[in-house]
Amino acid sequence: MQHPVFYLARVTKFLDRLIQEQGDYLFAGFVVVCAVVLVWMFTRRRKHADHEISVVILPLGLPPKRAIEREHWLFRDGHDFCHGSSLDDEFRSD
Repeated sequence: MQHPVFYLARVTKFLDRLIQEQGDYLFAGFVVVCAVVLVWMFTRRRKHADHEISVVILPLGLPPKRAIEREHWLFRDGHDFCHGSSLDDEFRSD
């Protein structure tokens, strides 16, 4: 009686030879089979109707508090670009 590894070696050599000689045909056959299975999956009639699923999202806590940011200096009163004020007034050192 031979060790099972020898049987496995014979099987793998057979498969290697088969793939080397007929690999293109095997690949094309698998592509056709997969395409047929996909068409069948997407076109078959289902036995059960799709049920509508309602999803309810509940808040688990309070929203995180944000730090109060100071207003940017461009948006402070007195810097209105539409009424003739300019930024030069802020940086002028007379």
